[in-house]
Amino acid sequence: MHYSPIKFKPIFKQRIWGSDRLKRLFNKDLPPDEPIGECWELVDLPDDKSEIAEGPMAGMDIRQLLNEHGPALGFTDEQCKSPFGLLIKFLDANDVLSVQVHPDDKTARMFTGARHKTECWYVLEAEPNSVIYRGLKPQVNREKLTESLNEGNIEKLMNVYPARKGDFHFLPAGTIHAMGAGVVVAEIHTPSDTTYRLYDWNRKDSRGHSRELHIEQALACIHYSNGEDPPIDNNIIGLSAVASTLIDIGNSLGKAKLLLECPYFSVVHISYESGLREFSSGIPCVMIALSGNGDIYNKDDLDRHCGYNAGDTMLIPAIRAGGLNARQAGELLLVCLAPPTNVKVV
Repeated sequence: MHYSPIKFKPIFKQRIWGSDRLKRLFNKDLPPDEPIGECWELVDLPDDKSEIAEGPMAGMDIRQLLNEHGPALGFTDEQCKSPFGLLIKFLDANDVLSVQVHPDDKTARMFTGARHKTECWYVLEAEPNSVIYRGLKPQVNREKLTESLNEGNIEKLMNVYPARKGDFHFLPAGTIHAMGAGVVVAEIHTPSDTTYRLYDWNRKDSRGHSRELHIEQALACIHYSNGEDPPIDNNIIGLSAVASTLIDIGNSLGKAKLLLECPYFSVVHISYESGLREFSSGIPCVMIALSGNGDIYNKDDLDRHCGYNAGDTMLIPAIRAGGLNARQAGELLLVCLAPPTNVKVV
């Protein structure tokens, strides 16, 4: 059996800080009159599982897909285990997100139901003067952070970066962070929904209630540092076979740039022109269409062309010979499960 690219139905999540911007950006069929902050594109968690949107396997969820077809799609037996190792979503921050942190493996074992979460953001849209909060300033320890939390000025101890379209932010587990108002990102992370809120800007919901905070858990999870953020390494040496393959696929489609290679996944950005491009992939990967539109297909299954538009996310199986026929130039992200030893950010 030959497999074509697989598109999933989005799962919309109402958030106090959301809006309807994903409808304008990606023509998402959002529920009316609800502030949608998250659009989950690919997920395999106990309470949320992506469902195939079209084709002969329409209606099948990702867990059934991997159980029954995972190895044939190119995944290893380990990669097919529950939960699938990637969770991909779009975030629309119409208002500032809470100051928060996610646990690493060690701290996740301290709290019931917690799971490790490492993530990254690719900025899709940013209003003027919008910002990203990422990491603590030098010499900030738990005592200083607790003191600023009590004084209500925690943001003064965090690194603040201008939010700009096309910027990429890596947020390893244990990194304190927040997203400022007016920012839309593609978020890629390990399969976890564990978030510990440290500070929520004294915000109230429509009923006048504050959201729950998780101060003790958050303070335990934060990685305190005596130095600046690690420098960005633009000289990548000794790429893993997975990252090299992703770059090769990207260069077959257009111009590829490696954004991240970490112990959990690799991410490549691709800009491409209109027209037909052929590619070969010895590994399965996930394609996130940021702009442009067209069709992507497996030459061994020419009866099934998977059309895509900006905002679509597709699982691309290991394909001997595939094609991307772009009707409009655009950009996309390719993501693959990748367990290299070292973290490298470009």
